[in-house]
Amino acid sequence: MNPGFFFAPQRAVFFNAPEKWYNLVMKLIKKNTERGEEKKKRPKKLKRIKNANPSVVLDRHGNIIRRVDGTEHGDEKRGGQFLAALFEKLIPPGTKAGNKKQKTEIMRKKPKRKAESEYNEAVPYDFPGDIIRSIKNTAGDFAGIIGGKSPSAGKAGEEKRGGIRDTAPIRKLSAIRRKFMSLSKAMRRIVIALSALFVALVSVCAFNIWASGFRETWKAREASDAEKAALESILDEAFADERSEKLRPLPYRTTPAKLDVRAGAAVLVDTANGCVLYEKNADRLIPPASLTKLFVMYIVFKEVEAGKITMDDIVPLPELSWAVNLPRDASLMHLGQGQTVTLRELMAGLAVASGNDAARAVAYYISGTQEDFVARMNAECRALGLKKTYFVEPSGYDENNITTARELAEFARIYVTHFPQSIEEFHSLKSLDYPLQKNLPSWQKNYGDTLAIHHSNTNPLLGKLDGVDGLKTGFIYESGYNLALTASRNGQRFLSITLQGQGKGTKQGNEGRIHDGTELMEWAFSTFADYEPGKDTSLVFPVPSLASKGNDGKFVNLVPAWKNKITVPHLFGSTAKDSADAVKVVVDVPPYLYGGVKLGAQYGSVKYKLGEITLETVPLVADRSLESAGIAGRFFGTLAKGSLEKNR
Repeated sequence: MNPGFFFAPQRAVFFNAPEKWYNLVMKLIKKNTERGEEKKKRPKKLKRIKNANPSVVLDRHGNIIRRVDGTEHGDEKRGGQFLAALFEKLIPPGTKAGNKKQKTEIMRKKPKRKAESEYNEAVPYDFPGDIIRSIKNTAGDFAGIIGGKSPSAGKAGEEKRGGIRDTAPIRKLSAIRRKFMSLSKAMRRIVIALSALFVALVSVCAFNIWASGFRETWKAREASDAEKAALESILDEAFADERSEKLRPLPYRTTPAKLDVRAGAAVLVDTANGCVLYEKNADRLIPPASLTKLFVMYIVFKEVEAGKITMDDIVPLPELSWAVNLPRDASLMHLGQGQTVTLRELMAGLAVASGNDAARAVAYYISGTQEDFVARMNAECRALGLKKTYFVEPSGYDENNITTARELAEFARIYVTHFPQSIEEFHSLKSLDYPLQKNLPSWQKNYGDTLAIHHSNTNPLLGKLDGVDGLKTGFIYESGYNLALTASRNGQRFLSITLQGQGKGTKQGNEGRIHDGTELMEWAFSTFADYEPGKDTSLVFPVPSLASKGNDGKFVNLVPAWKNKITVPHLFGSTAKDSADAVKVVVDVPPYLYGGVKLGAQYGSVKYKLGEITLETVPLVADRSLESAGIAGRFFGTLAKGSLEKNR
C-alpha cells in the first residue's frame, strides 16, 4: 500500500498535522530506504584473521605486532630476517623490494576476503588469550540457544563433525544485526525503546508470577526425617522444663486451693502435662512402703519392651521368695516351693495383693540377686532425675527406702504414660485367686483350686469412686497409709499421691485414703479440663523465606516448641469442659523471613487465651536451617518484601 495514503494532505486533518509534515515524513522514508539498499550493496566485513602461526602475534587488522620471542616491528637482526622472508612470500614477482613505502603498503594490506565456508574451520589462535576464547565459547552457546539448539547439542555436533562448530545461529544473529543497522538512527532508537519496554513488561510479569508463589502456603515442603530429629534434639535442650517429664507449675497464676487433705503430704497433677494443681509438704522425705513395687513393675515393663523377657515366662521361685520365709505381717501372694508361676501372675500379685514374695521373685529373675536388682532400681531413679528417691530392698518393707510425694507423683506419671497397659492389665484388677491347681507342685495337684487364697485389691477407691482405675497402696508404721491414685473421666486423667495417712488399723487408714482421694479427684475434675492444641487449628505455620539459599520450597514451617495439653480452669459455663471449649488460639507469625534461617530458632508464638486471660504462650520455631542468598537473591528478596507486605 502506498504510504502516502496515510500522509496525504486530505488526511492531514485526521492526524492534526500540516502538509509540510507529510513532505518531511516522505523524505525520511525515502532516505531510509535508499540507505538500506546502499548498505546491502556494501561488501561484507571480513572476519578476523585467525593466526595459525604461533611464532607471531597479529592485531585485529591482521598486521604483525610482535614475534613471540619479543622482537618489535622488524628488529634489525632477527626481526629483519623474519620480515625479509615474509616479503619474499608477499611481494609478487617483478616488484621492487627496495621501496620502503611499497613495503609498508604491502605489510598493511588487508588479506583478500575468503569464501564464507573457509571461515567455518576451527583454527587455533592465541589472540588476545583465554579471555577472548571464554567470551567466544559463551557467545557460541548463547547463539545456539537462540537458534533452537542447546549448548550440549552444539558440543555433541562438534565432536561428530570433527571439531567444526555450526555457525548457522551466528549467521542468523548477524542477519538480524544487519537489518537493525540498516534502519535510520531514529528508528533504531524506537526499536531499542520498544524492546526495552517489552523486556520490562515481561520481567514485571515474570516477577509477579514468581512472587505470587510465596502466597501458596499449601506447597510448603515438609521437613525431612533428619531435620525433625535434629529439631527435637535442639528443643529438648532449649525447652527442657516444658518438654521433659518433670512436674511443673501451671503456666498461669492461681490462688492456692484450700482442700481438706488429712495426709501429711500430698501432690495432685494433671497427667496429660505434669502440671501441679495442688501440693502439701510435697518435698518431705517419707518411706514409700509398698509403693516401691511400682518401680519393680516399671523395670519389668522395660525388660519386656526391650525383648529380653515376656509376660508368659515361667519364673523359678528361689527359697527367699517363699511366703513361709517372709515376716508374718508382710503382704503376701503366698508363693511356695515347687509352684509353677508366670511373670504375668507375679505382676498381678504385685498390683492386687501387694505381695512382698512376688517382689523378691521378680528381683531374682531379672537380676540374679536382690542386691543387683536394687542397684538397678536406684539407677533407674537417677536416669529419671529422681534425686531424693533411694531404695535398699524391692518390696518396700524396709523403712530405709525413702522418697517424696513430688518425686513419687513424677515417677507415677511417667509410669502410666509410658506403659498405659499396666492399668488395664494389672492395676484395675479387683481381685486375684492364687495358687490355682495349675500353679501347684505335683504332690498337691489333687487339691485342685481349693488351696487358692482370694486377694482383693488393696485400693479402697477402686470401683467406689467414678473413674478410678489404679494405682497402688502402701503401708508400714514409719510411713503411715500411703496411696497412689489415678482416675480418668471423659478422656482426662488426674493423678494424686498421699503419704503419711493417719489411722489406727487398716480400717481407719482406708477411711483416710478414701476421704483424701475423693477430695482431690472431685475437686480436680470440677475445677479443670484439658484443651488439646491442634484440635481447632493446625500446628504447622508455613512462612515465606526470602533471600534464602537452597530454599526449594520457598517456605519455612514454624512449629510449636512443645505440644502439651493445656489445663484450663473452670471460669465460664456450667462445667470445666465448657471453659476448655471456649479457649481461643492467637497466632503471631511474621509475614516472611529474610536471609538465613536457623533450625530451632524462635520466629513467632501461639497464645491460648480464655477470655482476656493468657493460659499459655508457646514459641514457634523454624523446622529447618537455610543460608542467606547472594546479592541477586537478596535483591529479588527485597523486591518480594513489598509484594508480601502489600498483600498481608
